Amino acid sequence: MAYKQSLSSSKQKAKCKMSFNASVFVSEQLNRLMVNAAQELAQRAVSACAEQYNFDAEEAIRLLGLMNVKLERKETGKVKEGKKAKVVMPKPKFPLPYNGELNESCCYALRQNNGLYTQCSGARKSKGSPDGLEGQFCKGCVKLIQKTGDSVPEYGTIQQRQAVGIFEYVDPKGRKPVAYTKVMKKYKVTQEEVLEEAGKFNININANHFIAPEEEKKRGRRAKGLENEDNKKPKGSKGRPKKQKKVLEIEGDDEDLFAALVEEANATDDNSSNKKDVTKESSCSSDAEKEAKAAKKEQERLEREAKKKAEEEAKAAKKEQERLEREAKKKAEEEAKAAKKEQERLEREAKKKAEEEAKKAKEQEKASKKDKKKVKPVEEEEEDEPDVVKKIEYNGKKYLKSKKTGIIYDYEEYKSSGDQVKIGKWNETTNKIDFINDEESEEEYE
Repeated sequence: MAYKQSLSSSKQKAKCKMSFNASVFVSEQLNRLMVNAAQELAQRAVSACAEQYNFDAEEAIRLLGLMNVKLERKETGKVKEGKKAKVVMPKPKFPLPYNGELNESCCYALRQNNGLYTQCSGARKSKGSPDGLEGQFCKGCVKLIQKTGDSVPEYGTIQQRQAVGIFEYVDPKGRKPVAYTKVMKKYKVTQEEVLEEAGKFNININANHFIAPEEEKKRGRRAKGLENEDNKKPKGSKGRPKKQKKVLEIEGDDEDLFAALVEEANATDDNSSNKKDVTKESSCSSDAEKEAKAAKKEQERLEREAKKKAEEEAKAAKKEQERLEREAKKKAEEEAKAAKKEQERLEREAKKKAEEEAKKAKEQEKASKKDKKKVKPVEEEEEDEPDVVKKIEYNGKKYLKSKKTGIIYDYEEYKSSGDQVKIGKWNETTNKIDFINDEESEEEYE
């Protein structure tokens, strides 16, 4: 039995030895150290923030789950066999000109590239190309060649462009590359920016690319000075040129020869003068026509300007009218709102005033009833017999005492207003004043 146990234990040890892997052990230790370091760093950062901003660090660590940090392993997606990772080649920010070099890793076809005719940047296709194109062009250029049915690309190859000068290339259809200065104007870049961008790709640009061709310099309107110089050129006389006088030599009669020459000269002068008059008339008529056309154009221009100005003024007036209407409408609404508020305020004040007057009238009515009750016995007594009172002093205060009834009146009130206000009655047994507390006691006195 002991032998079997030892045998099983030895097998387990052997199994453990066989399952041991040093790389797995090291990676586990490193992962554990990294997790502990990240956990400690996060806890220290939270504690520092707690001291700075005055909050509970332990509660924040607990809420963020920083007490129990675990390492999660995610399996990376396996790349399928037979497929290569796609490499994205960096491209310049704007087109760069042809520099006379050939890139063996790229397609041999030329691309139009804003008229610069530069080498295609695609990778060459090694398989599946048609006859004669094996390993020379990229997939896109091969499709274009198959579509057109030609044996060469539309814009030629880089080898064809290398065979001639940088600025002398002509494509199969007779087109020439565009000057790089035009491309610079299109993309709004300077020579320094072009050189900086080319330096990133180790491209040396020929300095002649930055020189504008003569065609660009000659384009545009002629300067006013040049037009004036053309106008200042001397002009010859209008009409046909004068015929040169022929000199004839005749032997013999000299006088007749001289007379004939004079007559001939006069005849030619008359013809030329007539021709000058005709040319003058035609030139005057053409000048008049030109002036009439110019005046008509000026009139049309003035009419267009006047019409445009009138339309703008009408548009501005319409906008101003709409603005005034909006302001008037807004002002009317505000005034109506204010009037409504004022009306409500006046109604509230009138209601409050009416309530106060009603309350006051009620109080006055109540007071008048009370006064009637007070004055009535006095009037009756006065009707029966006038009451005689005398001034007495009780507890340091002055009062009026009726000799007949013993009723005590307020001395100060009688003296100030003349009203006979009963305040009590003289008690003969106690020789004291029994003061009135309420209306019932007053009625009893009466």
